[in-house]
Amino acid sequence: MTIDTTYEPYSQDPGYISANKALMDTIDLDGVSRVADLACGTGLLSQQLLTREPNLAICGIDLDAAQIEIAGRHFAEKNVPVLDLEGWRAAGAAGKPAVHLRVQSVMELPFEDGEIDLTVQGNSIHLMPDKPQFLAEVARVMRPGARMLFNSVFYVGTFPEGSEAVFSEWVKEAVLVLMEMNVERAEKGLPPIPRQRGKGTKAFSKGWLSAEGWSEMFDEAGFDTENVNHRNVPISREGLGLVGRYGGLAEVLMSGYPVEVASECLDLAAGRAFDRLGIEEVPRNWLELTARRR
Repeated sequence: MTIDTTYEPYSQDPGYISANKALMDTIDLDGVSRVADLACGTGLLSQQLLTREPNLAICGIDLDAAQIEIAGRHFAEKNVPVLDLEGWRAAGAAGKPAVHLRVQSVMELPFEDGEIDLTVQGNSIHLMPDKPQFLAEVARVMRPGARMLFNSVFYVGTFPEGSEAVFSEWVKEAVLVLMEMNVERAEKGLPPIPRQRGKGTKAFSKGWLSAEGWSEMFDEAGFDTENVNHRNVPISREGLGLVGRYGGLAEVLMSGYPVEVASECLDLAAGRAFDRLGIEEVPRNWLELTARRR
């Protein structure tokens, strides 16, 4: 079984697209020319913004070269010019559409002070290794009055009452799938699937912030919080399977196992968990926050 472990399959899930579109639709684009899409992944937020306002100049930055490559392919298919940094700057000054894509950490941004009119970040702000430093860097590149918007499903309040047990059942089923794989391997005279020491916990370190915690952190960085919303977005069995396929999450939930194996286990386990619990979807809250640069 071949598994696509990039973020692209989940980024095409209808529930995921809908959740992000709902956030992008809240943005006032008056006076916005240059946009930074941080940890942009496959470029979904940028694509949604360009659908609303085709003349934006958007810079998408992500540490994962595979995601940037996918994003570039999507923009090429839509005939959106993909330019170098200076070309992107010129397009923004002229009010023309353009995209600049960079493989780079968002902890150090390639922008001049006060250059950005809008910053968006989709479901990744919780991964920033030094959040105060990150927000200080974002504040540096944004002009006064510019807005930053983000969403996240890794925060205090993401699990509606009773829902966390579903995700625990999912991981338990994934371990059972792995055990079945090892039984099949033993029957063929093969050793168990090897496991190496885990690389860390990333999003599941549970050092999550509440909405209030994020507002306080933004305030310290020079922002005023304008809006906080908790959007309930149910996850279907198909959606949960797609979530599990993503290698960045699979290597966390099944730390130490080969990513392709972990992704396959989590994909198969989603349907089993839903069947065992007799459900067709599980609720999950997304935190949405909008802040204005002072």
